[in-house]
Amino acid sequence: MFSPNISVLDGSLYFTVSLLFTAISFLGYFIFLFSGSKIISKLSFAFLITAFLIQTYAFTVRWIYAYKIGIDTPPFVDLYDSMVFFAYVLLFGFILLRIFYDFDALGFIITLVSALALGFASFSPLSPSAIEPTIPALQSYWLIYHIMTLFISYGAFGASFGLGILYLIKNRKETAPNNSLKNKQGRFLTLLPPSAVIEESIYKVVVFGIVFLTAGIVIGAAWADSAWGGYWSWDPKETWSLITWLTYILFIHARFTKGWGGKKMAWIAVIGFAVVIFCYLGVDLILPGLHSYATPGATSVL
Repeated sequence: MFSPNISVLDGSLYFTVSLLFTAISFLGYFIFLFSGSKIISKLSFAFLITAFLIQTYAFTVRWIYAYKIGIDTPPFVDLYDSMVFFAYVLLFGFILLRIFYDFDALGFIITLVSALALGFASFSPLSPSAIEPTIPALQSYWLIYHIMTLFISYGAFGASFGLGILYLIKNRKETAPNNSLKNKQGRFLTLLPPSAVIEESIYKVVVFGIVFLTAGIVIGAAWADSAWGGYWSWDPKETWSLITWLTYILFIHARFTKGWGGKKMAWIAVIGFAVVIFCYLGVDLILPGLHSYATPGATSVL
């Protein structure tokens, strides 16, 4: 009797397939940077949309399967599920930016980070794809809202990271003291909008991200109080979530009170994302605490 492969039943196979489409999109955007071909960029975006739709289907299959095996909440708490969801929100964030701004060049960075996240989830022994029963402390619908708000913010900060890199590259040419250097823009730089447009986009994306990060931390604190009788315990993940929040609050504060913009703002966006990645992965792997419930499938929840 035919027995379906578990990777089909739990949706993990579809995430691996989406990795292939994301990688093709990345390759397309890489070629676009040198060719400037709008046909290539449209094809790359089509592959990205396909990858996003496959991931949407994979989440649906995975969540239905989780309920069928008796898990009452969507599988969100282990490293595998958090990594594929991170890749998902990155693609979604780029799709929104692509609709409102001419940021085709950003696709190269977004698809690279998304492909790395999917590749790590699919092939790293640290992130097994098997769905495990949720421990009693996490069996709450607070979990869904907590993680979704946090990862929406992570996706926004990932987009601001990519925009920050583009700004630094574009601004270097625009402010070059040597006119001959300034005029040698190259095909890649002509594909980017003016640095002022990129700067405005960085600010808007960071503000969007900090709103959801704040909501995620507040929801987590309320959940902790109802589950453990305290809002805050200075667990390593909580401490680094606070550091992440302060990093982006510094971004907004410096812009309004000190008039920071341009390169300073772009660098904060780039460094801030490094803080996000350490909070998300580094803390689990180096400084395990209350938020690391299993090994190797450690949770990545703030």
